[in-house]
Amino acid sequence: MYPTIFSLEIPFLGITLEPRFYGLFYAISVLIGARIVLSEVRRRSIPLTQDEAMNCTLIIFMAGLLGGRSYEVIFEWSNYYSHQPFWKVFAVWEGGMAIHGAIVLGPLALVLYCWIKRIALAAMLDISAFCIILGQAIGRWGNFTNGEAAGPVTGVWSGIVFPEGTAVDRYAQGQPVHPTMLYESLLNFILFALLWKLRLRNFRDGMIGALYLLGYAAIRSLLTPLRMDNQYLNFGDSKILAPYAISVFMTLIALLWILKGKLWQQQPDLRGQVQDLRKPGKKTSKR
Repeated sequence: MYPTIFSLEIPFLGITLEPRFYGLFYAISVLIGARIVLSEVRRRSIPLTQDEAMNCTLIIFMAGLLGGRSYEVIFEWSNYYSHQPFWKVFAVWEGGMAIHGAIVLGPLALVLYCWIKRIALAAMLDISAFCIILGQAIGRWGNFTNGEAAGPVTGVWSGIVFPEGTAVDRYAQGQPVHPTMLYESLLNFILFALLWKLRLRNFRDGMIGALYLLGYAAIRSLLTPLRMDNQYLNFGDSKILAPYAISVFMTLIALLWILKGKLWQQQPDLRGQVQDLRKPGKKTSKR
């Protein structure tokens, strides 16, 4: 439950290397996500080369990082960042990433990528859903090692005491708290397993992406009462928990998407018959 993997001081350079577990979990997520993208692109006969699929993975990941950081800075500007030197906005090694920002900006980058490459957006959104939820499941262990995103003090068997100096200990004062980040990690893994199994049901493209939005909205809404770091949206004299508002929005988008596209219907298996949209008339080679 400490953020750094090791600490190595380099005297002649006057610096100390302290790689973070959070970064390690990000790297693991990207590597596994890349394999999922390559596998699903091949299975669905999407006209992307291996290099293009890898580039797509990295672009969406970087867009997700930018979105997650931007969301955090925007919501915490008045509470924290406006009182700090401006460079703190970029100090991601000190923490401060929000998954909802990544969910917004990552898919927007994917929309642009699919438009440029002239490939089916809905199918790529399905593939990205696998990568996002698995990345969330793995990334929550970064919250655990950082000692953040936990719940209130508790006396139940699952309670964990976090080390002195962590964000959790500042309010827990050595008492056990709900390890909310681990609860979410488990639920995210379950959602990933469910989506991964459903991919073989041959629903219309977009169904997996919509189910991801519904599933994660339910998970986050369920765990929001057990988070001590929730952010709020202000509406005049009223305020509402941001995770609830965003979860409602995600749910409405997913339901509209499913109903309008009748995504529950099965589609014919056209693998091997998909033409390369960038080169009309030429069929995609099987790999």
